Amino acid sequence: MKKNTFKVASIAILSVASMNTFADDTGFSGAGEFGFTKNTGNTESQSVLGLVKIDYVQPVYEIKSAFSVNNKSENNVQTQKRYVADLQYNRFYAADKSYYSFAQARFEKDEFADLKLDSLYTIGLGKTLIKDEKNLLNAEAGIGFQTTDYDLAEDEEQMVVRLKADYAYQVNEHVAFTQDAIVYAGDNQTKLETNSGLKVALAGDLSLKAGFQYRHNSEPGAGAKKTDTQTTLTVIYDF
Repeated sequence: MKKNTFKVASIAILSVASMNTFADDTGFSGAGEFGFTKNTGNTESQSVLGLVKIDYVQPVYEIKSAFSVNNKSENNVQTQKRYVADLQYNRFYAADKSYYSFAQARFEKDEFADLKLDSLYTIGLGKTLIKDEKNLLNAEAGIGFQTTDYDLAEDEEQMVVRLKADYAYQVNEHVAFTQDAIVYAGDNQTKLETNSGLKVALAGDLSLKAGFQYRHNSEPGAGAKKTDTQTTLTVIYDF
């Protein structure tokens, strides 16, 4: 069942992504984000946070990708090892790109949350609700299918409802505030993630970002806590 579902979802996403590739205008953009901390003394610890986002935009569609890694160790003992890959295709239906449909595939692996592989495939609609010189607010709603493979707990499958909101506020030419929230709700579990960030331009394409992430899983893997939070300070390079 899982293999068949995986194949059908993959074919569907690849089929949608292959549409409308005749557009002449193309453009790549992206950002690399990196944070590192190291403590010595009574407690030795180090953590590495990395995030890469790459977008490919054409007049009638865009492909957005994000890859993140979060590793942490204390006294030479690994305490966190989380990887996330996210790919989304948006097909625009308005000249200002304010209305679109989307197809998304998301994969997460978290060894210390008993998460061998969490796979999500969703489709839906998106709309730009506010767009002016300082504010940008997008909202998305869709449905999908989730398969969750655990190391210790029993594997699960479920249909999910996906809701997402992204907000950005340009405080001034050097400072910007961002806030996003996404929820995947199903009969077996509901996952919620929010990210708050304050980005300050430094020089050229370099910026400094202070961020706070909140994640909640109503039914996590064996021995895992329902809620995780993380405060970060990272350097961003836009390209």
